[in-house]
Amino acid sequence: MGTSAPVEFQLAIIGAGPAGLSAAARAAEIDARAARTTPSYVLLEGSPKVAKTIQRYQKGKYVMAEPGFLELRSDLRFGAGSRERVLDSWMEDASRLGINIRYSAEVRKVSGQKGDFAIHLADGQQVHVAVVVLAIGLQGNPR
Repeated sequence: MGTSAPVEFQLAIIGAGPAGLSAAARAAEIDARAARTTPSYVLLEGSPKVAKTIQRYQKGKYVMAEPGFLELRSDLRFGAGSRERVLDSWMEDASRLGINIRYSAEVRKVSGQKGDFAIHLADGQQVHVAVVVLAIGLQGNPR
């Protein structure tokens, strides 16, 4: 009988756009309620900042952060406003909530199966998790 790789985190969220940030905020809240001293999750973002797609918008662009047809259940603020205002509020919320974000962590490959995944990063590191959430958005590449 083989041994499985050790799990570094219970959960990995790939992509730090609105969906990934919301998932990570909920994971942080669950960890806080459980009085965990180390995070059970990691938010992996391939770029050096959150919300790569919105970062690329022109300065001052008005961003509609909340879809009108979907009730949001997030610990982050989702108000419409300028690109800068929306990004600043998400960064403030990520800091306030203590979200465990790993920037410049470009995912090259996800292998394994439910309960034992290996996430291979561009820098050669691997992250072992039980559960993976893909939140790669419009600019993500699922290949």
